[in-house]
Amino acid sequence: MPVDRECERCSGRGYKRMPASRAYRAVSLLLPNLHERTWNRNWKPFFEMLVTKCEIEESHADTQFRKVTKQK
Repeated sequence: MPVDRECERCSGRGYKRMPASRAYRAVSLLLPNLHERTWNRNWKPFFEMLVTKCEIEESHADTQFRKVTKQK
């Protein structure tokens, strides 16, 4: 029987979405020649799609978890 409890890290709020500007700063540390214009045209759309895909998969996992634990 699963036990539901509040997450110690986020207190049940879930994680906030990381702003694209923060992702740009992190990537630019690895790629110092990456211009902001290149980020906005090429990398940022990929980042946004990746975050959206993660949110979709998280929702799917939550649905499956609720099915197997019979939560509504």
